[in-house]
Amino acid sequence: KTTTTLYHFLPNYLFHHLRKQLILFSPYRPFLFILVNPTMSWRYLRTADRLTNLTASSLVANMKFGKVNTQITLFIAASIAAAAAVPKLSESKDASSTDDYDEQQLYLKTKGCPSYGCPMLPRDLFFDEEAQQALKAIREFKSTSAANTSGTESKSSSTDQGDQVESQLDTTAALELLKNVGGSDGATLTLIGYKGGQLTEQINQDRAFVISPYYIKTNKEQVKRLLGVFDGHAKLGELVSEYSVVTLPQLLSKKLEIILDQAASDSSSSDDGESFEKNEAEHPKKEIQQALVESFIELDKEAPAEKSGGCTASVVLQLGRWVYVANAGDSRSLIATYNKKTSEVKIEYITREDKPDLPEERKRVESMGGQVYVPTPEKLQMGASSRVLYVDKETGGTNGLAMSRSIGDWAAGEKGVIPDPTVDVLDITKLTKGQCESRASVGASSGETKIDNSCDEGNIEVFAVSATDGLLDFMDVDNIAKTVAQSLYEDESPHPLSACESLITTAASAWWSAKNGRYRDDIAISVSKLSL
Repeated sequence: KTTTTLYHFLPNYLFHHLRKQLILFSPYRPFLFILVNPTMSWRYLRTADRLTNLTASSLVANMKFGKVNTQITLFIAASIAAAAAVPKLSESKDASSTDDYDEQQLYLKTKGCPSYGCPMLPRDLFFDEEAQQALKAIREFKSTSAANTSGTESKSSSTDQGDQVESQLDTTAALELLKNVGGSDGATLTLIGYKGGQLTEQINQDRAFVISPYYIKTNKEQVKRLLGVFDGHAKLGELVSEYSVVTLPQLLSKKLEIILDQAASDSSSSDDGESFEKNEAEHPKKEIQQALVESFIELDKEAPAEKSGGCTASVVLQLGRWVYVANAGDSRSLIATYNKKTSEVKIEYITREDKPDLPEERKRVESMGGQVYVPTPEKLQMGASSRVLYVDKETGGTNGLAMSRSIGDWAAGEKGVIPDPTVDVLDITKLTKGQCESRASVGASSGETKIDNSCDEGNIEVFAVSATDGLLDFMDVDNIAKTVAQSLYEDESPHPLSACESLITTAASAWWSAKNGRYRDDIAISVSKLSL
């Protein structure tokens, strides 16, 4: 169940899609080891200019190889041949460092990534032993660094010094190993649930991604990001969530290309010549909202849901100063601000849970012939959910879907469950400005408005979190936002991957206690800065 050095041979995106089908041999150590100052923060370990001082002798000296599992057969020759065909990247430009679309696409092609960018995809905290080891190294690096900077000096044996170097190498290698899972600006992780039976029979139906930058063939100066989660449910719901996480970015990017091209054309011909990115009146908000709605509907139409369940979808799209949040189901996304001067964290927006007992949702379901089951207030207090009742066409039994909107779930769709997301738009510049305006006060005697001079819009950062209900059912959203904010913006805080790991394990423990070890839902989370 572990991943291995095939990760280092294959293009990143290709690897993540193949690793579910391929049986891999025992883990190698990563090829790259970098000696670093033990007092350095993890934030500087993977900076590009740290890679320039490697020598062949130091590289070979630090390489360690695991034993090959002779019980597993691989088409190794084909894998190596495919890797050899990938152009070397040592002299390639980073795609985000150029405004030339063709150069960006060449870079993405050499990385084995789709045209819309290289997605960060989650790795599982339970089955993925290699990810576990890497996360442990990242998690422990802070305490090691703190010990090295405490000012206390002691004599060390050569063995102790060797152990210290080993720890440094492991941390650097871990960050390299998980670079397609998380970095200083964002991260995503998942944890398989437990629904009874053998552990090896469990299936993780949750999916997630963070795509930053998110490339669209137009309007190159805009910062673009896309992140989200997809919670599969019912039989074969993982097929629908997998289809959604793979298909949505490409589907949406094509729609946005047309919309943004038209907006740019209209803007260039306007009298003032101001870019539509800066002109609120000219920004095509309605068109982009509609593109998100249409994308969800098309996912629902084409998803492999004929004999399977469905999935939620909660995504955050950043286009420059504009943030679009689209949600269908009971997963949720939040947008929050962090004040670097005061460390204050504030949730500015959070999606609702699309539950069948909401008045407008219940009205639609019942108007389409559906029936909504609503538990007693006591059961609702204990975590029970309202449900849309529908007949399973395979078994003939009556099932209940705990949401009023989703991708797939075609049988429930006949009873009023729709894929159309709710889509809201936020302006990052107004969020940062609003944080300072909210600190203004009116003098009791003079009646004059006083501005808190300690507030500077430059100190306000904006970030996003998307999570499935496996996390949200047992974690307070304010605690989630605070934990994520600290990891993204505070130098001495844990890595964003460690923050996600901590949130997931805390929720998992709460599930275990509440259900006496008999049930735990799958959990997935994606986080990202929304910097301009």
